[in-house]
Amino acid sequence: MSDASFPVADFASSRRNVTALAEGPFTLLNGAPLSTTLSVPWERLSRGPTGGRFSTHIGGDDGTPARPLILDSEFEDIAYNDRRCPTDVEKLIGDRKFLAQHAYAVAASTLSLFESTMGRRLAWKCRGHRLALELFEPISYEDSGYDGARGVIRFGHRHDPRARKHVPLALYRDVVTHEVTHAIIDGYRPHLADPDGTFDEHAMHESMADVVAMLSVFSSTERVVEQLQATINTEEGFDGRDDEIVQSGLFGVADGLFSHTDRGRPALRDPQAEAAAPVQSHPALRRIVPEGTPADWRSITEPHQRGTVFSNALMDAVLVLWRTRMDRPGGRSSEFQIGESGAKVGRQVLAMLIRGLGYTPPIDVTFDDLLRGILAADFVVMPDDSLDYRAVVRKSFAPAGISAAADDDLDGLAGLRDLRYPVRLSALASDPEEVYRFLWENPAILRAAAIDPDVSLVVERVRPSLRVAPDGFIVSEIGASFVQQVPMSAHEARNRLGLRTRDPVVLRGGGLIRFNEGGRLSFAALKPVLDSERQQQRLDEAAGPSVIGMAEPEIAARRAAVFGYMHGPTRR
Repeated sequence: MSDASFPVADFASSRRNVTALAEGPFTLLNGAPLSTTLSVPWERLSRGPTGGRFSTHIGGDDGTPARPLILDSEFEDIAYNDRRCPTDVEKLIGDRKFLAQHAYAVAASTLSLFESTMGRRLAWKCRGHRLALELFEPISYEDSGYDGARGVIRFGHRHDPRARKHVPLALYRDVVTHEVTHAIIDGYRPHLADPDGTFDEHAMHESMADVVAMLSVFSSTERVVEQLQATINTEEGFDGRDDEIVQSGLFGVADGLFSHTDRGRPALRDPQAEAAAPVQSHPALRRIVPEGTPADWRSITEPHQRGTVFSNALMDAVLVLWRTRMDRPGGRSSEFQIGESGAKVGRQVLAMLIRGLGYTPPIDVTFDDLLRGILAADFVVMPDDSLDYRAVVRKSFAPAGISAAADDDLDGLAGLRDLRYPVRLSALASDPEEVYRFLWENPAILRAAAIDPDVSLVVERVRPSLRVAPDGFIVSEIGASFVQQVPMSAHEARNRLGLRTRDPVVLRGGGLIRFNEGGRLSFAALKPVLDSERQQQRLDEAAGPSVIGMAEPEIAARRAAVFGYMHGPTRR
């Protein structure tokens, strides 16, 4: 990409390409750091670069406070001069302006991916519309990460034997993607990180961030083809070499990612051995390779280890679907055809995962709920599943005992057919009061959600979404989530629901309901409140005591501790 300034454009529809690292500072092409261009929404940029949703701040080597960098654009605010990636590793590591550009591009492209896939704008959990990226903080890797209370992601730096200067962690594309994904999920499904949430919810946060980071890189046809060309002898042809292709293509790409090395420590390289290869990567602890599901995985409480059960199953589906695409006519005709089919699978599975998040209940989400959401959302936009994506995904999760209903029953509307609609469609798309009116006028839904009639429920959010289906038609929906929390003394919990507890409890539940373009209920994911079996299971799997009655500062501190636990030494 040239260094020429961009002209003024239609901001609503245009995008700009910005140079960033393809993986990290030590993934090389012909001796130079491997870069790529990322498509981000065209927006007004000020110093930093700072846009409407992200600001970048960089501190000095001497510990001076982080601040936005002054841009060298010819036309401040309107155009942005794309900065080329330095060809020397040492210069790259010391180039603060490229570091800021790279982090902004990765963050903005990640948010854009979520928003375009889900068909709506996504807000941060913190107050305000902008998330700060602090890119060279004097902190360790374990202390780096997302802080929802402050609305910031802090990235530290570390010594690496391959470089004279400390290497900024934000130069690793997957680290930035991972942390921005945490922030996106925290804004969209804030209860997933509740201190008194379940082990599944905390693990889900971590596993989704891992998978999005991995597949965001693997979804690049150019990157997969480069990896194949570097590691496969094309003169021998490709027939009968699927295992070799998969190892080189998918897991070869993973080698350059920070999160897929041994406990987050980039492995040392042998320069002489690597000199002969045009694309250079290093051996990694490929924990993403499906190695079987531990029979006792539900007893694992550490978020990352528990989350690998989900991420491994989804990556297993990617492998199976890639082989299926290669089996089609011409599927192995060239490196490009093979690489494109793999990257396309990566993009499609990533889209399935992101859309599926929008079909999960707002509270007490399990891996089974997320799988159901993935399948249900895909069924809406792709009812004709000619390549059996949904069947493959189901089969990949089966060994872990994670399952969902058949396609025809995914909508959760059994027993909810004869409903009343005394609502206005225009208000239903934006007004929580209109959604509450719909719920009140349909006691069948309240009974299915086992709502306590003596305790108020809260409609937390109402959002419309517009997505384009593969056939070109627009899929228009309205999503609304409601939550009820019922505090009980230990005596009441035992006598009323038969719960085994000696402490006061807070029963949580609610649901997600979705309406089609005609304003009719099309999907329901409910979490019954006064359900003794579900609540007992939830009490047994809660990651911490209830926060009901705690002061806001204490709740914020405990939420921060949840993300700190995810970022601990065993995280990767």
